[in-house]
Amino acid sequence: MMLMIASAATAQTTQVTGVVQDNTGEPLMGASVIEKGTSTGTATNLDGEFTLFVKDPAKAVLVVSYVGFETTEVALKGQTKVTVTLKEAAAVLDEVVVVGYGQQKKESVIGAISQVNSSDLLETPSANLSQAITGKIPGVITSQTSGAPGSDDASIFIRGRATFASDAQPLILVDGVERSFAQIAPDDIETISVLKDASATAVYGVRGANGVMLITTKRGKEQKPVVNLTANWQWQTPTRKDTYLDSYQSVMLLEEALANDGLPSQFSAQDIEMYRKSVAGELSGVDALLYPNVDWYDEILRSSAPAQRYNASIRGGTKRMRYYASLEYYDQSSLFKELSRDQYGNKSSQHFRRYGFRANADFFLTSDLTLSVNFGTRFEELRDPNSSESAGYSNIFYQLNHTPGWLFPVAYQVQNGDEMKTLWGGSSQYQNNVYGTLAVGGYYKGIKTINETNFIFEYDLHKLTKGLSAKAMASFDYENWHRNKYTQSFATYELNDRDNYEQLDAYNKFGTDNPMASAYDSYSLYKLYMEAQVNYKRVFNNVHDVTAMALYMQNDLRRQSELARRYQGIVGRITYAYDNRYLAEFNAGYNGSENFHKDRRFGFFPAFSVGWRITQESFMERTSEWLDNLKLRASYGQVGNDAYSVNGVQQRFLYEQKWTQLNNDYYFGTSGQPGIFEEQYPNYAVTWERAHKYNIGLEFGLFNSRFTGNLDLFYEKRNDILTEYLTRPWWFGVTSAASNLGKTTNKGYEIELHWNDAIGRDFNYNIGFTFSHAENKITAKDEPALMTAYRKTEGRPIGQYFGLVADGFVTSADIADPDFPRSTYGDVKVGDLKYRDMNGDGFIDDRDITAIGYSDLPENTYALNLGAQWKGIGFSLMLQGVDHVSRYYDAEAMYAFVNGGKVKEHHLDRWNPALSEGENLANAKYPLLHYDTYADHNQRQNSFFLKNGSFLRLKNIEISYSLPEKWIRHAYMSQCRFYVNANNLITWDHLDGLTDPENNGSNRYPICKTVNFGVNIQF
Repeated sequence: MMLMIASAATAQTTQVTGVVQDNTGEPLMGASVIEKGTSTGTATNLDGEFTLFVKDPAKAVLVVSYVGFETTEVALKGQTKVTVTLKEAAAVLDEVVVVGYGQQKKESVIGAISQVNSSDLLETPSANLSQAITGKIPGVITSQTSGAPGSDDASIFIRGRATFASDAQPLILVDGVERSFAQIAPDDIETISVLKDASATAVYGVRGANGVMLITTKRGKEQKPVVNLTANWQWQTPTRKDTYLDSYQSVMLLEEALANDGLPSQFSAQDIEMYRKSVAGELSGVDALLYPNVDWYDEILRSSAPAQRYNASIRGGTKRMRYYASLEYYDQSSLFKELSRDQYGNKSSQHFRRYGFRANADFFLTSDLTLSVNFGTRFEELRDPNSSESAGYSNIFYQLNHTPGWLFPVAYQVQNGDEMKTLWGGSSQYQNNVYGTLAVGGYYKGIKTINETNFIFEYDLHKLTKGLSAKAMASFDYENWHRNKYTQSFATYELNDRDNYEQLDAYNKFGTDNPMASAYDSYSLYKLYMEAQVNYKRVFNNVHDVTAMALYMQNDLRRQSELARRYQGIVGRITYAYDNRYLAEFNAGYNGSENFHKDRRFGFFPAFSVGWRITQESFMERTSEWLDNLKLRASYGQVGNDAYSVNGVQQRFLYEQKWTQLNNDYYFGTSGQPGIFEEQYPNYAVTWERAHKYNIGLEFGLFNSRFTGNLDLFYEKRNDILTEYLTRPWWFGVTSAASNLGKTTNKGYEIELHWNDAIGRDFNYNIGFTFSHAENKITAKDEPALMTAYRKTEGRPIGQYFGLVADGFVTSADIADPDFPRSTYGDVKVGDLKYRDMNGDGFIDDRDITAIGYSDLPENTYALNLGAQWKGIGFSLMLQGVDHVSRYYDAEAMYAFVNGGKVKEHHLDRWNPALSEGENLANAKYPLLHYDTYADHNQRQNSFFLKNGSFLRLKNIEISYSLPEKWIRHAYMSQCRFYVNANNLITWDHLDGLTDPENNGSNRYPICKTVNFGVNIQF
């Protein structure tokens, strides 16, 4: 329905029609359209359409405005039909912010909260949400250590790490319920809010100390149906290539290492010459079998892995009902070649497939009662080879990194009766064959089913008193994982008779060939969550804005036959704003965990925050032309954490005495008898750790909100951290349950800056920069008072690396020095690593281990975002980096001949005994080569091999083109957008190609860069 603000019928000479939409093509209902310099205007209808009469279309200029968007002027220049696309205004973007158990206007938020929306996430081609948020939220650190299909979740830390009792991961809620979120379709996400300070997280009480992430899925709108179709096609390649040497170079270094250790040679000069010919491709027949040059990476891996993702959604609604529904299909292949020889066609290459469906609906049953129903389901199929494959370790890559390419070929072909038989290559030391594992070793097939439901009733109680409402939610989630395992053992063979190499009896056999066997395992998970909430919102005398909330919640999580994990509590919040200038808020949670004794189960966690909107003051009127927003905020509060884990396994019920029965625990003569022993001495007083959080923040907007920013300073003091007793003597005789002995501090700052502007009518651009610094320190961990200071973790960061300090290489002068410290790790030669004798006792041993480098979590994270749009062409780029972080990578990534294994390019820069000492001191980048355990002295954890983990990535880049509206409207499209984007495209680091800086080594599936082609169509 058209709304005429003011008009004079005699002045309306020409009719102008048009449509107002946002940058995604969705129509904007209620947008204001006014002819500049007049009082003639109207508002858009449900479809974003308007009709307006102007005096002279050749000269008329339309002023179009809408809440949350920048006001735009459109010169008609004689046109009578226009389409106006409004740009979201930076100052009021995400005007409503999702907070704990509710929403608040952005202008009234005084907690440390950052929020991103769907369009930000979709700029990243990753289908995994935990990766898509990287670099987009200040204060949020992500660490992805694996790119394996279906196992590529990133770890998330909010404002660093302040506890060593658990993994320090935040509490993550999807539509108000604790759920895994990484595999939710990115297209389904409306916003992700990150709650960082106590005023934002205190309502989560015993579980809010590590921060909270609130993921909100899309809901319907009162509009005509909008259909959205998206298709993506991807190619993934490792960010780093392997650098293993060929057989000739490898055996040359092997012979050198054997000579350095005084071990007998394994290859003659003639053998080495044959390897040279093998590498040059000059051998055939039996010589090629005896002197192989196998590139195991090339044999097992392909150069790229394809993936594809399709999403279809519909969104709309009426005054009585609103709806959003979507379907998603995602298929991701791995880098493993499909080598399976299964007679039934079953594949062994790693593969992940995801099917998703989501439906959110709001029913306005009466003028006061609303029912909301959320339903989400996913089916995830994961296939793996019959080997240990996980996010933290890949047996396939371990074998690729460990199996020498000069010992045996992939396979031999021999005559076995009337047929040719394949014999998988092997040796007495390497009795497995990675190619054979994929070809005939079997496979896993796993299917996970996830069903998530929410039922929400909201009732407006304004009839009792204005501003009063009630809300109740019940959620039931079900998850089932079923995996079939098909295993088959196979023999490997070594050629020992070159004159008879085409016959089976010319080979040594290791292991046996057995038929395929099958087994399966499964688990089920049930989660019931309920909450009841009363809300109050009222403005008195147009200056006193008051809101209040009280809530009861309980959570029950059951997995198989385990005892349920339960949380229960009540939550309260009161906010007050005077004249929209002075803001105050009180949040509190009184809740508890079944993890503690019933007398110490519940705790009270309060938080206070205040804010001052300085630009609302009368004395700031003179700055209104250039200063749009200036808000100062401060908060203090207490939050808890009840999690305690050892080696990644959560420990429960520390107040319980635990006993264990073992077979053959006691012996009478030679006969073993079962016995029972006390496994854990209880701690009845155990309780949660408590975090005291302080935060000061400043928000500003300048130049009509073209330049906006946030600055935050934070400090956290955490006490009662669960830790094991370190001062209790061994003669105590039993392991004690952990106690609340630990203390830490965590402090830092965050900077978030944005510039949004336009040049002319058609060119818009934006620049964003975020920087976060968080440094923590352990202040108490029950370490003995007399423990040597340089060996203590107290006073150092959580995750601090400890090792020997390397002071270069050992020289001949060192060997001749009678006072040179003696190593307890083996004989030391010229060219080995020289370690610092920290305690001056004349020996190098574990008592010389001290703090080295930084911790494994970066102190500094930063990101630079650039974007531009011009006449349907879009461009965006994000650079993301970390600093002040150290990494110690696995042995196969760094060392030479580990367990008789392989060598890499960087080993060519070793201390070379054929060169003079001076040349080596000037050029050597790796110590003297040793074979296997003879390298024990050099391969201790030490500062030489501790790497600088800092890096800068071209994290995301995208180029897009939207077809003009006049081209697509005949096909009933409102938008047709084509785009190319990439992820992890370029990485700058300090590792010289050793491995990806985030990968933690090479014995896992590599981090990949992704190139993606996509199209998005809206109707």
